[in-house]
Amino acid sequence: MNLEGLRSKSSLLADLPGPEMRFLESVATEVGYSAGQVVFSEDDQADTFFIVAEGKVGLEIGAPGKSPIVIQTLGPGDLVGISWLFPPYRWQWTARVHTESVLVAFDAVKVRKECELDRELDSRVLRAVAAEAARRLHHSRLQLLDLYEKG
Repeated sequence: MNLEGLRSKSSLLADLPGPEMRFLESVATEVGYSAGQVVFSEDDQADTFFIVAEGKVGLEIGAPGKSPIVIQTLGPGDLVGISWLFPPYRWQWTARVHTESVLVAFDAVKVRKECELDRELDSRVLRAVAAEAARRLHHSRLQLLDLYEKG
C-alpha cells in the first residue's frame, strides 16, 4: 500500500527514509470503518496499530456503571494506538470511530521484529510513539481538569 499521501500528516511517517517507508508499506492494509464501530477495546491484545487516513476516531476510557469518556479525538495522520510498542502489548483505551473512516492498519508484530533488527527504524518509531504518548498524557490531563471543573 502506498503511504506517501499520509507522510506530510503523520509524525510517524514524516521523516522515514525510503527503505523504512517501504517496509511499513509492506505491512500496511487499508481498512474502512462505519461510525460507532470499535477499532480495538481496552485490555485486548495490541498486535496492530493504525494511522487515520480519513475520518475521526475517539479514544475512550470506561468506568463501571458509567458511559465511556472520550479522552481524545484523532483525525487524518494521527496514530491510533501506542500500546502495541510496549509490553505487555495490551490496549489501554478503547478506540471507536466517530465518523465513517479509513484507517491504515499496520502489523505491529512484524514492526516490532523489524525494529529489533534495524536500530534506525527502532529509534525513529520509538521517538514518534513517545512524542505521541506525551501529547496524549497532556491532553488527558486537560480533559481530567475539565471534568473536575464540571463535577
